Amino acid sequence: MSFKEKLQNINKKKISIFLLVILMLVVAGLGSFQYVKNNNIKKEQAAKIQQMMEETANQQKQENAEQPKRPSEYAVGEDYNKAIKKNKPMMTLFYADWCGYCIRFMPIYEELAKKYEKDMIFAKVNVEDPVYQELVKEFSIGGFPTVYIVDPKYDNRVLLSNSVLGSVENVSVELDRFMKIRKLLDKKN
Repeated sequence: MSFKEKLQNINKKKISIFLLVILMLVVAGLGSFQYVKNNNIKKEQAAKIQQMMEETANQQKQENAEQPKRPSEYAVGEDYNKAIKKNKPMMTLFYADWCGYCIRFMPIYEELAKKYEKDMIFAKVNVEDPVYQELVKEFSIGGFPTVYIVDPKYDNRVLLSNSVLGSVENVSVELDRFMKIRKLLDKKN
């Protein structure tokens, strides 16, 4: 092999090595670029997820703030077992905390309790409380809310139709009627 041929072979080897090194640097550079790009995307995704979680938490706080109170959260109504021992008529509400109709009825119930506090006792019975399971069976409670006027003095129970539970005025008509009849009974006895 002549010197010229050796020089050409060396140059080909160097050029090949040089090109291989350049190729490796390009591949490594692209890998690093992709790594940085992926990390930036992951950071952006993490930031978006964090923002979504904060928005969801804020939304839940607002919904909870806007949610009406459950019937058990109202400070109206005596325990049924205590109220029944008194000789006064009572309006007894059978409710479930998850019941939408019960939740909507509670402001009416609360207003009625204020209006009739001298004439009646107001009692609440949570139908899901194991303490009241026998009472729920005794009254044959099947829907909510169920409202009875219970008069222990005369051993009397009057079921109020759910159709009258929509307003204070409608329920008041029924309570006034009951109180009128009770006064008539009291005069006779």
